[in-house]
Amino acid sequence: MRSTRKTRVGIITGINIAPLTDVVLVLLVIFMVATPLLISSEIKVNLPNTTTADTAAERTLVVTIDGSGGVFVDGVRVALADLSASIASAHAKRPNAPVIIMGDKAVRYELVVRVLEIARATGVTKLSLAVEVKK
Repeated sequence: MRSTRKTRVGIITGINIAPLTDVVLVLLVIFMVATPLLISSEIKVNLPNTTTADTAAERTLVVTIDGSGGVFVDGVRVALADLSASIASAHAKRPNAPVIIMGDKAVRYELVVRVLEIARATGVTKLSLAVEVKK
């Protein structure tokens, strides 16, 4: 007697996307955690609070004003008289990059407005003020 065994060889008709979904979700979490670190500054600034804010999408130019009134462009201390030239040269390297001004709460409002005026006078059109979002 001959034993007949039928083996069924089937064609896979679909792709299992569960591993792909896992990888995409892990990458999403990594980017969500890493993005705030990209625009963080080495200079400690106590930002004002707000309940709503927009996030920075592309590489930005950060102008920081610390609690004592010192002005920094991308982490380099700049005299207020040289701020226009410093912003103009940094903006020439990255013409589409927005400028984010990070002013400490303790800084006089007049200084923040002065920095805004200088940035606008150099031709910057995308200006933002950094704030800390309340949760």
